[in-house]
Amino acid sequence: MRRLLYRIKATLPSKLKWNSLLMMMASATTIIAVVAVLMITFAMNRRFNDSIDRTTEQNNTQIVDNVSDSIDSYLEEMISVSDTISELLIDYGVDKVIKTYHFVLRDDIDTIAVFDAQGRLVMKTDSRPLKENVNIKQQDWFRSVAPGSCIYVFTEPHVQRLYKGEYRWVISLSKGIEWVDGNKTYQGIVLVDLNFNNIKELCSKELGENGYLYIVDTNGKLIYHPRQQMIFAGIEDKTVSIACALEDGSKIFLQDGGRMMISIKTLKNANWRIVGVSPLNGLFAYDEEIRNFIMLVVIGVALIIIVLSITVSFLITSPLHRLMRLMGQVEAGKLDTFSTIRGVYEVNELSTSFNQMVYKIKQLMEQVIEEQKMLRKSELKTLHAQINPHFLYNTLDSIAWMAENGDQENVVKMIAALSQFFRLSLSGGNETVLVKDELKHAENYLVIQKMRYGDQFDYEIVFDDAVLNYKTLKILLQPIVENAIIHGVGNLPYKGKITIYAGIYENKLVFEVKDNGFGINPKKLEHILEVKPSTKSGIGVYNVNQRIQLMYGTEYGLQFESELDIGTTVRIVLPLIKA
Repeated sequence: MRRLLYRIKATLPSKLKWNSLLMMMASATTIIAVVAVLMITFAMNRRFNDSIDRTTEQNNTQIVDNVSDSIDSYLEEMISVSDTISELLIDYGVDKVIKTYHFVLRDDIDTIAVFDAQGRLVMKTDSRPLKENVNIKQQDWFRSVAPGSCIYVFTEPHVQRLYKGEYRWVISLSKGIEWVDGNKTYQGIVLVDLNFNNIKELCSKELGENGYLYIVDTNGKLIYHPRQQMIFAGIEDKTVSIACALEDGSKIFLQDGGRMMISIKTLKNANWRIVGVSPLNGLFAYDEEIRNFIMLVVIGVALIIIVLSITVSFLITSPLHRLMRLMGQVEAGKLDTFSTIRGVYEVNELSTSFNQMVYKIKQLMEQVIEEQKMLRKSELKTLHAQINPHFLYNTLDSIAWMAENGDQENVVKMIAALSQFFRLSLSGGNETVLVKDELKHAENYLVIQKMRYGDQFDYEIVFDDAVLNYKTLKILLQPIVENAIIHGVGNLPYKGKITIYAGIYENKLVFEVKDNGFGINPKKLEHILEVKPSTKSGIGVYNVNQRIQLMYGTEYGLQFESELDIGTTVRIVLPLIKA
């Protein structure tokens, strides 16, 4: 004990500060105790009834919504089926529909049939025989709509007695239709029967303990009730009259000394309402659970106090650990890392010193990066300057030769092409130009070279209009075209052809320069872009590839495909950059 007191005394600072470790620990202990008392008081005084009521309301509303949406879906399907039958009869007539279409009914749809205005069967979708003595015109579903009226009505659940030996419980949709067969217009009714067992199964879901669902129309008439037999026996469900007077939503009311919750939603496709009833008297059964919960809260709070007391020291020293992790990030090269750690006095001092250190390192690194950028720009300009100057000399020689021979028209044409060529080459000192300008630059070059080579080759420029206003590095095509002329078609024993294509492929800008020349030796082709070549023609290819990768990265650049005596295709891949 004396040794422990001596160690504490030795670690005490000479001058206590309000944000020192010692003051923080004393304050933290006090706060933990106060928070523990508040937590216990709060847990003891929570209102369980309101919480359970909200949970019950959410659960009931969700179930009622799900059931109503499902029933609406069934009714929408019935409407859709009747509309389809009506459209087929209107478009094709009865005979063609019967001969052409084969109907396969869903499991929940029991009957689809069409009757004329006199109740005679026009068509049905199954082979079951109808009863002979059934008066169709006296059926409720037939009388509910007028033939040819184009309106539909849903009947309440009933036993369908149309077929021999079958008495199925169904909901019927009746829709008046009108169709033309030949020169005569007919009116009738489409009958769609939905098996009510599916709806019954949906309404069999229980809402908590002793809760139930039923369906009632807007006039208060029961469509379905799980306790139907009790109601027929004279035992009235008092919630029905209450539900009829309520709007959609949930409501808590008192009944027979107990609390009940009613949740209601009206269907979209019929004047039916889904009603969910859930008794809330069971809340008193939760008393024992509440007591157990309070005990658990007290035990939990006690454990929290213990854990917090143990972890206070760690929480106080954790800023130091975070600062160490930030130092590790700086060591890994993340110079955008700055400390926002705040805590005790000592941590604040360390954090400030850390930020000053990182700031100075970042300044030095930015200086180095800026120098590297300048070096990169210089390298780009050097690569640009390596474009073969002999082209200019040879062109001027050709112009002088044509002038001496009096070929004034071609002299003017070549000078104009040369003027446009160098105007586009300069492009205001910009590194990038529009694709249409780069294609025009290549075309001017080809015009000049074709005048020099005569009929040695033809050329074609093909492009997608979509690429013309994208941006590209300038003077990419001319060195490639120059190689295609010198090493491809310039010395062919037959007429050559150079094709330039510009388009978009896999969200990238692609140029292709294709010739039908001698092709490239496979061994040379394999290493054509690996090192800077010594020949003048090779410098152009290396130049273009280096310029692209210096500007956009190594995922872009040149791709070669070549076969001896067939030709060569050079593909230039660039990012899509809009002007």
